[in-house]
Amino acid sequence: MTGNDRPGLALRLRWQVFLRSLTLQASWNGQRMQNLGLLATMLPWLSQQSRNLNRDRLFCRRYYEFFNTNPYLSNYLIGGLIRLEDDQAAGRPTGLSATVFRDSLGRAFASLGDQLFWLGLQPTVAMGACLLAIVGWTQGVVVVVAGFALLQFVLRWVSLGRGYALGLDLVDLLADERWHRWIRISRRTAAGTIGLVSGALLARLGSNELVGGHVLPWIGLIVGWALPALLRRRLPGEGLLLLASLLAVVLAFAI
Repeated sequence: MTGNDRPGLALRLRWQVFLRSLTLQASWNGQRMQNLGLLATMLPWLSQQSRNLNRDRLFCRRYYEFFNTNPYLSNYLIGGLIRLEDDQAAGRPTGLSATVFRDSLGRAFASLGDQLFWLGLQPTVAMGACLLAIVGWTQGVVVVVAGFALLQFVLRWVSLGRGYALGLDLVDLLADERWHRWIRISRRTAAGTIGLVSGALLARLGSNELVGGHVLPWIGLIVGWALPALLRRRLPGEGLLLLASLLAVVLAFAI
């Protein structure tokens, strides 16, 4: 099925599900985690169906079970679940139960999302805001935070429709190599930004304005960007010790 032939999610239902998906973690609990949030998010689909007490009971029980995934990527899975429910309600064979689909893809999106957002994009945004605050551009902090919020809203909206259009083909989306490329870039950017902020803080504490004020932040950026790659290559311990000694000397003269 080509992209133009893929079914689309009705606009009203899409808005209802989208708004509810923003509260996916509002009822997080230690026993079943995001299950109540998922059930509340899926209820607009159920409300559009004709009443069938036994089917409705099974539907609620199915989505009341344990569920956990990354909230930023959850709408891919939610859209796919709505598509699966639509297909089953219409009598179209799916070959896969909603429970297996939910649990399998939930774990996969949790892994990708945690690496991309918790370990990459969010630290980058937080450190970027800190850096802007250090240099005194407070308006920039608002711009960065608001920009990240807007982008994640767009991602949630687009991914909901994409998940519905793909349905079971979401498995192919998970196999896309670009996920891991984005994860590597985001994590190294986060490390570089942390190094840049560290250098800027040390520069603020330093008395040598020329070196501390201009060179030190860039040293921090380079170290932060390169350190993950160096550690991944597992350089000899003496090599890392030499690099640490050189960095210590530079910092000692810079402050």
